[in-house]
Amino acid sequence: MAGWSACCDGGDHEVSRDKGTTVSCLCENGKKEGYILEKWEFYPFPKSVSTFLVLKPEHLKGAVPGVLCIPGSGRTKEGLVGEPGICDKLTEDYNNPKVSMALNMVKEGYVAVAVDNAAAGEASDLECYDKGWNYDYDVVSRFLLELGWSWLGYTSYLDMQVLNWMKDQSYIRKDRIVISGFSLGTEPMMVLGVLDKDIYAFVYNDFLCQTQERAVVMTKPDKENRRPFPNSIRHLIPGYWRYFNFPDVVASLAPRPIIFTEGGLDRDFRLVQSAYAASGKPENAEFHHYPKFADKAVRKDVEHLDEGLDSKTYFEAVNVDPPSHYFKNELVIPWLRKVLK
Repeated sequence: MAGWSACCDGGDHEVSRDKGTTVSCLCENGKKEGYILEKWEFYPFPKSVSTFLVLKPEHLKGAVPGVLCIPGSGRTKEGLVGEPGICDKLTEDYNNPKVSMALNMVKEGYVAVAVDNAAAGEASDLECYDKGWNYDYDVVSRFLLELGWSWLGYTSYLDMQVLNWMKDQSYIRKDRIVISGFSLGTEPMMVLGVLDKDIYAFVYNDFLCQTQERAVVMTKPDKENRRPFPNSIRHLIPGYWRYFNFPDVVASLAPRPIIFTEGGLDRDFRLVQSAYAASGKPENAEFHHYPKFADKAVRKDVEHLDEGLDSKTYFEAVNVDPPSHYFKNELVIPWLRKVLK
């Protein structure tokens, strides 16, 4: 386990190109019902600015756990904190606890920090005038690849600056920082977890899959007789498949507490569970499936998938129920109460 963890650490340092902490400043704050909402900005590169939102319980009497909340595709930090978007087309169902991850956290008494993904939300280009949440990740990803970066490396680099900022705040317990990723946000969550051993716990709110296998089996031709690639270019990291699969990376996080809320194949969970058992803390990994596949009798349990699948048949084969893909507040909050008590 120690050797594998070190291997992941070295590989993910190359992915993110972590260069240390940047300067941050408070640009807005306001009192809400039971908490304070702050907006901060930081400067990762010359002539470059990025922003994040902070929710603090109103009457803090000491340091409390902090949760870094990372959204999924098409989501924003404003939705995470229960606020309207920066423009009408970027406003989500922000009063819904299935969306407002960070607001759920501050209501529990934690400090919640919400970020945008790279090229999304406040960091998007022209989408807010026309396309709304349908962000153009691909153009930014192409530029990053041309420069020797990747989209995941860059968004993880930005999130690392916010994580470092959290460690500098006297009102956040440095020994109780949690990373909570929804959907696309689980990818930078994994990178941060490998790079920073101080992170205490993780929320993996998506299904767990083997990325190479997904590409190999989702090869059913479309109506134009072309085989689609299953993921967009923002998931592309040159050389990544030579080293890792997502279950491998998650396994390297052992023995730190982690919850999985949306299943996948039990095959991949068994790999993760074996790592936690080897670390001496099997109880620190908690696994949940979509309600549709909660009964083991109806769940697929295979070692290999057939090729020639489209997205619908692939999701069925790996126990995924797309209409039920949302932040599982009903699972995460009780789990956090348990691991952070």
